Amino acid sequence: MRVCLFTDSFLPYISGVSSAVFNQANELARRGHEVSIFHPRAARADQSSEVPGLDGGVGVHGLPFSVPTGNIPKLRWSVPLFLYSYRRLRQAPPDLIHVHTEFGCGLEGMLLGRWKKVPVIGTFHTFFAEPDYLKQFHIPNFALTRKAMWKYSVAFFNRCSHIVSPSRSVRDHLVARGLEREATVLSNGIDRVNFRPKEEIQAFRAELGIDDFAFIYIGRVSPEKSLNVALEAFKQTLAVNPRAKFVIVGNGPADKSLDAQIKALEIGSSVVRTGRIERTELMAKNYPLLGDVFVTASKTENQPVSILEAMAFGLPMIGPRAKGIPELVEHGANGLIFEPDDVYGMSSSMIRLMKDERLLSRMRQASISSAAPHDIQHVGGKLESIYRAAIERRRVEG
Repeated sequence: MRVCLFTDSFLPYISGVSSAVFNQANELARRGHEVSIFHPRAARADQSSEVPGLDGGVGVHGLPFSVPTGNIPKLRWSVPLFLYSYRRLRQAPPDLIHVHTEFGCGLEGMLLGRWKKVPVIGTFHTFFAEPDYLKQFHIPNFALTRKAMWKYSVAFFNRCSHIVSPSRSVRDHLVARGLEREATVLSNGIDRVNFRPKEEIQAFRAELGIDDFAFIYIGRVSPEKSLNVALEAFKQTLAVNPRAKFVIVGNGPADKSLDAQIKALEIGSSVVRTGRIERTELMAKNYPLLGDVFVTASKTENQPVSILEAMAFGLPMIGPRAKGIPELVEHGANGLIFEPDDVYGMSSSMIRLMKDERLLSRMRQASISSAAPHDIQHVGGKLESIYRAAIERRRVEG
């Protein structure tokens, strides 16, 4: 098959969507398919002739007219002009188009799919109508605005041949708001992890001053991730174990406010910030193993790839009862769930796992088992079947 993926989120911008597209493109290429990724062209300073870790059989095309997002480093949005991608698709007509956003690149992919008369598969990744996202993109947070955003998203995905939903939560939200197309719940997928020797991990932790129990968050540092709640909860754990550490891997628009809160809470010596880490380095150096437990307070998550990867490394999870998190974190099995924005509930969970070695050990094994269905080879096989079925259905329908 010749498959074209259209996404507004791709490297050098690091996000769960970028990682999902990266992993799926690699797996499809390994299966012998011809894959092309269309994304907003990066700023000149960020442009590179190749994407580290991407299979040589995957073509990457930066759409020429893209605009930056002022408060989100490296994230750009494509303005649909069609000419560049039209030429590429005319030279190598696709069998199928898969859109990973309903704006910019996704809209371009949708309309080009209509022009080429090929199936368009759509994946809904992000709850853009949530107040935290509206605020981040400087869109007024009114009931009318949220309703309009949902109406547009549902209308867009109703024009796809088939919907892939990374979580039941997303599918249910879409269906409740009028989705009529068939939707398959399918994980974003993660690569298999290669564990470094235990001695190397211990040395890596020591380099960063981690000599006791550590919690870790990996992801974008932005308001919708509710890191302020996580820091408040961590502050309370220090009363139980002053040697504990909180490792934050990533950067983003909330960097300054995060640093200010760390200073105000007087926990600077207990927080380790690594900044932005390229995804290939993140996996190769086993960054998740800088922590003993993965934590998130975000209420806007669909299916974060960072959590899936942390599970594959055997980290127990602590997260809120919101959106797709409870589908990944089984309370008492591979992690603990607390109520959204409940600082005490989060800190109690953190303290419980920090003090109970037996429970922690049991959850480590459960996390590894929970990650197995998200293996990219398993996901790639199912995605391949969805693609073939859509192509055959289009052939029959004419």
